[in-house]
Amino acid sequence: MNEDELIKYLADPILKQIEKMSNKQELSQLPQIEFIMEPGQEPIYIQGVQITEELIEKLKTYLQDEIEMICAPTILH
Repeated sequence: MNEDELIKYLADPILKQIEKMSNKQELSQLPQIEFIMEPGQEPIYIQGVQITEELIEKLKTYLQDEIEMICAPTILH
């Protein structure tokens, strides 16, 4: 599994829950996602890919983009 596949794998359950929430009620603001790695923590590996600060930032950016598309879609004319 490469980084992009891992990001989609990790983001999928989060996005499904946000989509359920947005379908049940109108959200007053877009959900914001934050991930925190504790200093001194041993390296974390998921599906053979090490979770780094850079990967977490990519995941966070991907999630925020997807959340905007789910909760606040734009209409193109």
